[in-house]
Amino acid sequence: MRDTMKAAVLVGPSRIEVKEVATPKISPGDILIKVSACGVCGSDIHMWKEGKGWSQTPIPDFRMGHEFCGKVVDPGDSDFKVGERVVFWANLYCGQCDMCRVGKEHLCREVHGQNYIGFVRDGGYAEYFAGPAKNAYRLPDSVSDIDAALIDPLMVAYHAVKNSDMKLHDKILVVGSGIIAQLMGGLIQRAGASLLAMSKINDNQMDKARELANFDVYLDGTDPDRIKKYNDVSGGGFDVVFEAVGNEQSIQTCLDSVRPGGQIVAIGNSATPAIPFSLNTLVLNEIRFVGSVSCSREEFKETIDQIASGFVKPEKYVTDIIGLDGLQAAMEKQVSPTAKMLKTVVIP
Repeated sequence: MRDTMKAAVLVGPSRIEVKEVATPKISPGDILIKVSACGVCGSDIHMWKEGKGWSQTPIPDFRMGHEFCGKVVDPGDSDFKVGERVVFWANLYCGQCDMCRVGKEHLCREVHGQNYIGFVRDGGYAEYFAGPAKNAYRLPDSVSDIDAALIDPLMVAYHAVKNSDMKLHDKILVVGSGIIAQLMGGLIQRAGASLLAMSKINDNQMDKARELANFDVYLDGTDPDRIKKYNDVSGGGFDVVFEAVGNEQSIQTCLDSVRPGGQIVAIGNSATPAIPFSLNTLVLNEIRFVGSVSCSREEFKETIDQIASGFVKPEKYVTDIIGLDGLQAAMEKQVSPTAKMLKTVVIP
């Protein structure tokens, strides 16, 4: 193996360059993989715009990418074998705190919503990756590399739906049209909703949604008469509303469309520290408003099992497959107001 490798490096605000960098060395407890595929996440866009990761200490030649899989080339002191296919869970949980001890590693006291591979340490936008073996999981042959590059957004969707109040025959609204919103749609459709609607603000990501046909109806989130239309469609309000955007407008849509006594599940991360909303609407209608983030370690394994069993095929949601050289253009496309795309996967 060469001493250097190609990597897509964050060199400044809104700028990625492909460079030759040192191939990573493993430390005790680590394994080294040759990266097979890595999904492009919306979180990467925030770091790309700022030109840096989330580590307090600058990382030379920092590369993002936290949705990746690959083949083991050096198992170190782990029980993995050379050639085995693995996927990494990016959550750098401590394994010792009260949350980790009860199986809620996604709420680890040391994670703080940001202590992830590809955020505070180098990620998968490179030919090779070295990281903790405890974060690696074997991939069944029935899970393709492209499927594996979408395990991360699928686990977020799965955790949100699994832990919601949704029941058979419920009427469900998903606010948002991005990859997590659409993956939730696929899961909800299979879970037995009597009505599944999407609230969208444009059609940029809708080609794939209409092709897969998981949703029964698409609603215009910018319609000034939307409250009446949403209530007419749902017959008085939706039982559960999933918020997958993370801004003031999307939260208001949730409050306007959920029935009294219903539930709002918030998945979207806000770009601002606080979002105003009508507390009285929440209180006077006894609406249950809960947050949902990532998933537990056990749910990550369950997400792999869902793909392996054929229950869901995330590869169907991919619209763009590129090499490392195409990553800069892919980031620019992500922020374009007119580009039609849903999910991009990098093949290093």
